[in-house]
Parts: sequence; structure tokens; C-alpha cells
Amino acid sequence: MARNEKEEEIRIGLRDALTLILPYFQKKTWEQTKSVVWIVLYLVLFQLFVLRIPIREAAVISFGIIAVIMGLTFFLEGLFLGLMPLGEIIGLKLPQKLGVLGIMLFSFLLGIGATLAEPAISVLKACGSSVFPWDAPLLYFLLGEGSDFLFLSIATGVGIAVLLGVFRFLRGFTLSKILFPTMILLLLVTIYASFDENLKYISGLAWDSGAVTTGPVTVPLVVALGLGVSKVAKDNETSSGYGVVTLASLYPILAVFVVGIYFNPKLPKPMSEKEFSSYKISRNESKLLFGTEFQNHPIYKKYFLSNKNNSMEIQDKDLGLQTNSGSKIIETTNKIQDGFLLAVRAILPLSLFLFLFLILILRDKIPSFSEVLLGILFAIVGLTIFNFGIFLGLNKLGNQVGYKLPSSFRSIELNDSTRYIYNFNPKTVLKAVNEDGKEEEFFYLKERKTYTAIPFQKENYQKEKNLYEYTPIHGPLFGKEDNLLGYFVVLVFAFFLGFSATLAEPALSALGTTVEGTTVGTFKKSRLIQTVALGVGVGTLLGMTKVILEIPMVWIIVPSYATLLLLTSISKPEFIDIAWDSAGVTTGPITVPLVIAMGLGIGTQLGIVDGFGILASASIFPILTVLTMGLWIERSRSLSLKENEPELRQI
Repeated sequence: MARNEKEEEIRIGLRDALTLILPYFQKKTWEQTKSVVWIVLYLVLFQLFVLRIPIREAAVISFGIIAVIMGLTFFLEGLFLGLMPLGEIIGLKLPQKLGVLGIMLFSFLLGIGATLAEPAISVLKACGSSVFPWDAPLLYFLLGEGSDFLFLSIATGVGIAVLLGVFRFLRGFTLSKILFPTMILLLLVTIYASFDENLKYISGLAWDSGAVTTGPVTVPLVVALGLGVSKVAKDNETSSGYGVVTLASLYPILAVFVVGIYFNPKLPKPMSEKEFSSYKISRNESKLLFGTEFQNHPIYKKYFLSNKNNSMEIQDKDLGLQTNSGSKIIETTNKIQDGFLLAVRAILPLSLFLFLFLILILRDKIPSFSEVLLGILFAIVGLTIFNFGIFLGLNKLGNQVGYKLPSSFRSIELNDSTRYIYNFNPKTVLKAVNEDGKEEEFFYLKERKTYTAIPFQKENYQKEKNLYEYTPIHGPLFGKEDNLLGYFVVLVFAFFLGFSATLAEPALSALGTTVEGTTVGTFKKSRLIQTVALGVGVGTLLGMTKVILEIPMVWIIVPSYATLLLLTSISKPEFIDIAWDSAGVTTGPITVPLVIAMGLGIGTQLGIVDGFGILASASIFPILTVLTMGLWIERSRSLSLKENEPELRQI
């Protein structure tokens, strides 16, 4: 019998295997391409045709975006083959074999593991390069040497959120009973932080961290666990399984504030760069800000070593002010290695945890073991490629667009287009009279067949090298500095960025399908998607306003969430869960790095310390729009019942 079975085995050659696999792979790649290409095209076309500034390193950015698409394709396929089957089985069997304490402990550990595996979590570490230690020491620490504490606090926050979410299902009470005290506590902490010099600068980071956590790893695993527990829980008012994602986006905010409050007394207060250079920094402060090898850190050497004058040129190179092709190759190689290590650290511990829990605790077999292993391999490879693509593509593009966006309302220096004119002859300098009657110097530069007038500034001319350094100045769009039309262009750009990016999010489409099913068609999928997209658009616009006008985060958060709590108190539980969960699915692995990089780019150009907060604002307003839509649907339903009441009585 065994021999016959062997003889009946079908052997497929490499060509036939590729014929079967390639169409499937193309379909999956196209799905990810659709979620990436529209937002990327939008940013590129805006910079080219509205701001009229060419894209720098276009070939490198294009390669990075292709890497992001390929990385996401492999990563999500790996999740589908590897981690998702494990999560679904555990979610169903967990309540049958463990008590409340066991379920809650597993939920806590799953939340931590899933968060550390999120692709977008690594984006936060890349943000540290845009913050200086004298402007915001605590923010600089959390994004630099303290990034491990930041990541762990975010993961712990998600772990607590999943624990509470599952406990809610087991005890059968509504989301509001956890939501209201949590939000009141968060608002109080945010108000407290606004009065502290250091803590106020981490408010944007804390609230943005809530948006980072709800990505393609956390959401499916957490929802699978929530659905599994809610199906077997007794006396459960919330059988739909919604609400866990909401909590997973709130408790990381609180956790980041807690870590910030802990480290705040150990760090100096914000000061000017001049004050920082004369500040007597302690050994403990040095270790926190610059690491254990603080004496080798470029900023420490520049400001705190005795031989400052001898090391200035080295400092500029170390700080990245001078680059060459060799350093770029080394940097790229290091980024690939870092991406691989991040992927391994993210995926392997989570996979091992799920394996051991399924085998040792639940006493069950791993389904399709070879497929699961292949999925884990795909996830590691995909996350490595994705991390590299973020560094090479999305971060560069988002930062570049954000850095140049202020040119719509004021003139800016295009530092990435700085040119060096050798063998410069000062005799070619001419004079002109400006509108105020003052003389200004300039010269003509011939490029191919055109002559360009370039302003001459004496401080940029190096006489000993016969070299002139020229940084182009661009903007404003409408001729006058701080023109309201220029600000209007930026805000319109922000709205359509949030709106279009949301429409492309695959997680929102999946949520819409589920919502339409659970509400028996009352809340249509298309209506939910458009409502959420409108909310994200308005939120992105408000977040952009916050960054440009340097509005404190507390003035955005407190009124917005106070309004949300009011709407929540008068809404039905089914719409509350849907509304609060919809905010979590709008910030995917593409939106997060682009929006964060863009916000920091704007902040760098305008000299703003804290460029965070756009993501947080974009997460607030979809809740508001969905709750409002829910109230409108409920009102329409009530009016319809009143109109049909006489007919129903006759029946």
C-alpha cells in the first residue's frame, strides 16, 4: 500500500512550480503595490508640480520603495502562513483549557511579542537624528540611547491593553467601562506633562506611539484572540470581538508617559546650544544621553572634551555634515544588518512563544508545521527587506517632502542641493537694487546654454580655496512670506494625504467587510471607509497645523478627546466599538513612516523641536466621524420605526 502511495506521488519540475507560483506572487505583490503607489505618487507629484522642486536621489528612493513593496509582500505572506494559523488556534482553544489568570497572562505576553514584531516600531528609532540634546534632552534620550526603554514601554502598554480587552470579554462588560477611566487618566497625564519643560516634548511621541502599535502583526493576532475568547465567553454583551485594538492604541501612550516621568529627573532641562556647550554634564547624564561609550560620541566630543578646537572637523564628519560614497556604502551595509537583526529579534521570539505555548500548555499539535516554518522564514526575510526599504525609500521621501513643504509659504534653503563653484572669480560679481532701494550683489552662472542669476554672499566665499558655496533658495509660492494662500496649499495637501492614504489601507477594507456583516448591512462597508477616510483627512490637516504653528499637543488632545467621550456616552455599544477600533486600522506600515518622516522634515526646516503629533491627530477624527455617523444611522432607524409604527400595529 505504501509503495502504491509512493508511485502516485506527483513530482513537479522547477518550470512547472514557477508557472504555478508566479501568478500568485504577482497578485500578492500587486495588492501591496496598490497600497503604496498612490500615496507615493501623490507626494512625488505634489513636490514636482506644486512646489516645483525636483526629487533628490530619485533612483535610490525608487529602489527603496520597490524594496518596501517586496518586503511587505513576503512579510504579510509569512504572517498568513506562519503566525496567523497559530494565533487563530490558540484564540479558540485558550478559553477551553485555561482559567482566567492563564488567559490573561498569555494575552499580556502576546501583546508584548506582537508589538515588538511590528514593522513600524523600528521607524521611531530613525527619528532620533532630527532631535538635538540641548533642545529636548528627554526626547533625544528616548529616540536614541533609551530607545529600548521606549520600545519595551510601548510593548508593555499593548500587553496590558490586550490583557484588559480579553478580561472584558470574559466578564462580559462594555468597552466604555474601561475606555472612560483610561481616557480621563491619559488626559490628566497629558495636562501634567504640558507644564514640564522636558515632558511636554514627548507628548507628541507618546500619542503617536499609540498609532504605531496597531499594524499588520498586532491587529490580526489580537483580533483573532479576542474573537476566540468572545465566542466561548459566557454572558457576553460584546460577542463581536471589537475593542481590543482600541485599548492597544491607548495604553502604549500611558506607558511612554510613565517611562518619561521616570527618566525626567535624571536628565538636564532644555537649553540653548550655547548654554549646552558650557553646561557641566554629569557622568550619569552623559551615559543616558550618549551611551556608555559617551567619550566617543561626536556631540560629547564637540562640546565636552578639552581639545574642542582640534576635533571640530572630525565632529562635522561624525555628525553626518560631510559624506562620501565610501561612508554611504558602509551606512547602507549597516542598515541591512540592522534590518536583519531587528527582523530576527521581532519574529523569532514571538514564533517560539506561540510554538511552546501551543505544545506545552495547550497540548496541541502545530498545524502544517512545514508551512508555518516557511511562513516564519518569509516574515523574517520580508521584514528585513522592508526595514531596508524604509531607510532607503519612504523615510527619505517623507523627510524630503516635509522639509520642502514650508516653501509654499516662505523662502527656504535647499540644503540638499548645495553646490560648490570652483575657481570662482570675485570680479564677476555684479550689483542690483532691490524693491527697498538697497544694493544686493549677484553673479551669473552658465549651465549648458542658460545663464542663472545667483545671489553673492561674502561669508560663502572661501578666498584661500577660490571656492564659492551656493545653497539655492526656493519659495514662497505666491511671492510673499507667510502668505495665507501658501498655508492653505499645505493644509489642502495634508487633508488629501490623509484621505487618500486611508482609502488604500487594506486593513480598513477588511474591517469594513466585518462591520457590514456584524451590523446586518446597517453600516455599509463603503460608508465606513469614506467616513473613516474623511476623519483621517481632517485629523492630518489639524496635525499639520499643530506642527507648523507649534501648537502644544495638549491643546489638540484634551478638547478632541473630551468631545469623543461626550459622543461615546450617548452612542450605542456596537458603534462605540467600531468607531474606536477604526482609528487603529488607519495607520498601517506605509502611512506611519511617511507621516512621521514628513512631520520631522517640516520641524527641521522650521526649527521646531517636536515634529510629532500628526499621526495622533489622524487617529482622533475617524473616531469622531464614525460616532457621528453611528448617531445619524441610529436616528434614521428610529424615525423609520416611528413612520412604520401604524402599519406594524395593524399586523
